[in-house]
Amino acid sequence: MNPLTIADFRQIARRRLPKFVFDYVDGAAGDETTMHRNEAALAELRFHPRQQVDVSKRSMETTLLGRRLSMPMLLGPTGLQRLVHRRADLEVARAAGDADIPFVVSASTAFTVEQIADAGSGDLWLQIYPWRDRRALKHVVTRAIAAGYSTLVVTVDVPLLGRRERDLRNGMSIPPRISPRNVYQGARHPRWVTHLLRGPEITFVNFKDLAPGSKGMALMRWVNDELTNPAAEWSELQWLRRLWPGPLVVKGVLTVEDARAAVREGADAIVVSNHGGRQLDGTPATAEVLPRVVDAVGDRTEVLVDGGIRRGDDILKALALGARAVLVGRPYWWGLAADGAHGVGAVIDVFRNELDMAMALSGRPTVDSIGRDLLFPDP
Repeated sequence: MNPLTIADFRQIARRRLPKFVFDYVDGAAGDETTMHRNEAALAELRFHPRQQVDVSKRSMETTLLGRRLSMPMLLGPTGLQRLVHRRADLEVARAAGDADIPFVVSASTAFTVEQIADAGSGDLWLQIYPWRDRRALKHVVTRAIAAGYSTLVVTVDVPLLGRRERDLRNGMSIPPRISPRNVYQGARHPRWVTHLLRGPEITFVNFKDLAPGSKGMALMRWVNDELTNPAAEWSELQWLRRLWPGPLVVKGVLTVEDARAAVREGADAIVVSNHGGRQLDGTPATAEVLPRVVDAVGDRTEVLVDGGIRRGDDILKALALGARAVLVGRPYWWGLAADGAHGVGAVIDVFRNELDMAMALSGRPTVDSIGRDLLFPDP
């Protein structure tokens, strides 16, 4: 199968991964209404194109936090990529660097922040949570600074891990527990088993020095037990702001009040996000709240968005709603499952080609020419 769309890559991933792994990547919390609503809200938006505009020379280039991007898209943070591919984040870093777009690296990986930096040639951002153990925060953040990461992303919508029912039914959790049924599913996917056996242990390697004697599952339990922080408050950002010398981004904002709080506490940018529906089910789609957040804080900070981006057309719609750029997660996981760095690169190319076509057909030759008047009726 020659994949033409992001949906094609999803089908390839479904075939190549055991069900419990595919469901971990593909699923969301509760009835998964928020996940589906993210896609539906974008699909419901309609373009209002302009004709007889010179689109013979088009450019998707833009700037974000003072840095140039080849297109207004980032690869968002996703933990446990090692479940999908033996080289996981290393392959993603390579593909993002080749495409000249940022990769937001989750601290919850099987590879160190240094290994990922060595694997890629592009702009790397580090994503963390406001964990209660400041020692752990400082440990990984200072290493990322030394490794050349440009930007810190603090995800604020996970005081506790959401209830993802597909994972519970499959016996999959954080930390992962592999059941006899999952072993059977894995045996039916020899390519995946080869990646599992040839790669490093599936664990949170960036924290192994903080839990002496803990490794493998024990380390993952330590991370789950010691680093969650249901008591986190906005003031925690002040400490991180002092620790991190570069731009600081807050991810997980859905309300004007939280957007204002993030800016007040020092955020240089915010990501309108509902965690792809993986946390609280029943929230609005990100496309539905994006315009009001942009109206409230867009003159003081840069606003990004994620959730439901499956086509280049969706990127164009997000930009028309006021986003500076978008983040994608599941799509590049599907590309990673399909063909490592080449698959991730192919996913990026699909988005790039579709966005270029949509810009041309709507009479918007540059990112700066995209505004809310592109959508009908005005949102």
